[in-house]
Amino acid sequence: MRLYRVIFTGIMITAMAMGYVHQRVEIVKAGYGLQENRARLSGLVDRNSKLMYNLSKLESPKRLLAALSGEKVEFVRLNPEKMNASQSAFADSGTISGGSIIVKFLDLFTLNAEAKPREYSEQ
Repeated sequence: MRLYRVIFTGIMITAMAMGYVHQRVEIVKAGYGLQENRARLSGLVDRNSKLMYNLSKLESPKRLLAALSGEKVEFVRLNPEKMNASQSAFADSGTISGGSIIVKFLDLFTLNAEAKPREYSEQ
């Protein structure tokens, strides 16, 4: 009977110790999470202040139109036929489709690749 009491006391002490350790581990996890959230909040506040600064520097369209009203500015509508003609002129000159295979492959990783118009094959 005494042996069972010793085993039971050992199990109870072990369970309480494990509960205490688990509690401390959860507190440490919460502390790290709080640090990450504070760092993220700080970054978001900095980004917000930069965006607010950029927003304050933007000019409204009314102000731009008022500034341009004294000058003669012509707005031209885009004509798809003219656009196709200019694309074919560039393609003929070799600016868009010219170059070696290596240059074309390396051009995939630059911003120029995004700026080029698509080439459509005629069927």
